[in-house]
Amino acid sequence: MRYIMLGSGAVRDNPNRGGPSQLLQIGNENWMFDCGRSACTNLARAGVNCEDVDRLFLTHLHFDHIVDVPYLVFVGWVKVRKKPLKIYGPVGTKHFVSHVIRPPFEQDIQSRIGHGKDDSVLDPEVIEIEEKGEFLSTDDFQLSTTFTDHGGIPTLVYRIDTKDHRVVITGDGNPDAEFSAFCQNADLLSIECSGTAEFLATQPWGSWHITPPEIAEIATEANVKRVIIKHLVIEDITGDLQAVHRMGDQIRKEYGGEVMVGEDGLVINL
Repeated sequence: MRYIMLGSGAVRDNPNRGGPSQLLQIGNENWMFDCGRSACTNLARAGVNCEDVDRLFLTHLHFDHIVDVPYLVFVGWVKVRKKPLKIYGPVGTKHFVSHVIRPPFEQDIQSRIGHGKDDSVLDPEVIEIEEKGEFLSTDDFQLSTTFTDHGGIPTLVYRIDTKDHRVVITGDGNPDAEFSAFCQNADLLSIECSGTAEFLATQPWGSWHITPPEIAEIATEANVKRVIIKHLVIEDITGDLQAVHRMGDQIRKEYGGEVMVGEDGLVINL
């Protein structure tokens, strides 16, 4: 299993940090988690083609997490995807995909069909997740979800279990009291860390996000082996390039496992 941080940033157009996106490679499959700004460019930099992404898991429908979805779909189609992309996400994902693929690009689609392009694999297969718990299982892996409290919209956390590893990938938001149990003994917790408590207190959306000490508490309770932080908004707004590293240090004060500050292109082999 290999984890690649495709985008460690968030809403703002930071040239050094793409929007939220990660890649998890399991066996011969490529799974993307969120598809924010520059996700497909960073996917190519990681050596993976858009048409080779098998599944896309969306955590929630804030634009910074989904803005590159049409590009992923269309480039995969143009480059001859062998089977439709599967997209998983919260309630509302079907509405989003049905409105963002065909309606705005109808002229493009008809132009390509008119010149012999087959649109049979253009439309993704969309699966909405309404409840917490296991939603996908094979002999090789199991996927489960829980929810966080984030800006009043349904927001998912994904847990991937294989015979040898457990990985937890969050979107944004504040987890509930059962979250530590959900993460128990994870090899990797990839979790948003938008800012320090002091920084978040100055932002109108600050209450939507978790703080570094809270991350440390969860990781300790859950016996997580390694934490990687992402969605590093504080850097975008303050311009302080060391702020994200100080957040990492805050977590290390209360948690004894490894803490990594996300960077685009960072690879973790599990």
